[in-house]
Amino acid sequence: MIKAGKTFATAAIALGLLFHLALADSCASLPLLGPGGPAPRLLDSDADFASLGLLRGSVEPWEDGRRAPADGRHFEWWYLDAILEDGTLVVAWFGDNWPYGLKERAVSLEVTPPGGATLRWFGSFKEDGSFSTRTAEVRIGPHSFSGDLHDYRILVDPEATGGLGIDLILHGSVAPWRPSSGIIADGDDFFAWLAAVPEGEITGTLRVPGGERQVRGRGYHDHNWGNISPALIMDGWWWGRATVGGHTVIAALLKATASRGGGLAPLLFIASPRGLEKEAWSLAELRVTEGPPRAHVDPRHPRSMPSSVSYATADGYLVTFPVPAGSVASTDLLEEAPAGLVALARALGWKPWYTRFASPVSLTLPRAQEMEGEGTLEYFEFR
Repeated sequence: MIKAGKTFATAAIALGLLFHLALADSCASLPLLGPGGPAPRLLDSDADFASLGLLRGSVEPWEDGRRAPADGRHFEWWYLDAILEDGTLVVAWFGDNWPYGLKERAVSLEVTPPGGATLRWFGSFKEDGSFSTRTAEVRIGPHSFSGDLHDYRILVDPEATGGLGIDLILHGSVAPWRPSSGIIADGDDFFAWLAAVPEGEITGTLRVPGGERQVRGRGYHDHNWGNISPALIMDGWWWGRATVGGHTVIAALLKATASRGGGLAPLLFIASPRGLEKEAWSLAELRVTEGPPRAHVDPRHPRSMPSSVSYATADGYLVTFPVPAGSVASTDLLEEAPAGLVALARALGWKPWYTRFASPVSLTLPRAQEMEGEGTLEYFEFR
């Protein structure tokens, strides 16, 4: 069933995170991000690369194939977002073992027309689906996500969703990238990320109730996998991407919980079709600044939020995402949760929330004037 208004897909995804938070909140042995304890490390040594079969500075098609075992401990997902020429936003997500630990597959699709309500569909599947280890070749029910780091086809079948669907081709224009190996690990626990298509051209068809049309735009695809819920090691994160003056920007800030050190893990990537321009993923080389607090854009939210987030390097790169006055999605992540989980979360003082924006972005390169563009920004609060 198609829904407008509530972020059902996001709430379902977050439910798995919150469930594991509830189970593990008192576990003192959880790993730390940042200073204050035995922090996980970004796998970066020559021995790490050799054991993983990876090459430095190069990404191969198999890296976007299945990377995690098909069991109840490991999860994996493939993600697409796109900004179409008319301003419509499209987000598609294919996940395995999600909500985390339920051993099911899931597919979600969100379409937000300019100034309009978001149409959302979420489906869960007990069937195994199929996943190739050679390339991204994901099939869940009648839906598929396939490609080879350069060209992808993403299909969400409208005949199976009640009328909301996509058949999109994503052609990459910026080379795939990961920070070092892309894998943060602590002992046997790990969380991994690959930007398979940091920027690309979107073409194809979009179906909404009432009609189908041909579309064009710009898109992005990334891939995550691991064996520990991100909510077990983080309070939340900023994540954003944008196109500014012909440059592709990806920026993120992961925030560890205070009880686990309160550390920060930043990330910045700047590139163009000509190649990589800047990469940074440590506090030693990247300074992240949040703007003064402001009332949340959603009056239902009980907390304020920063008015912006900026990423700066010592050699003159600066990226700033201001928080706009309105959001594409704003979801109380307990709104659709079972009553028992809600009661536990409230007793622990949690107010988990997800907010996504169509955000303006500014980029300053060394010895150059500021440029402006547009992008996607999300603010995820687990507690």
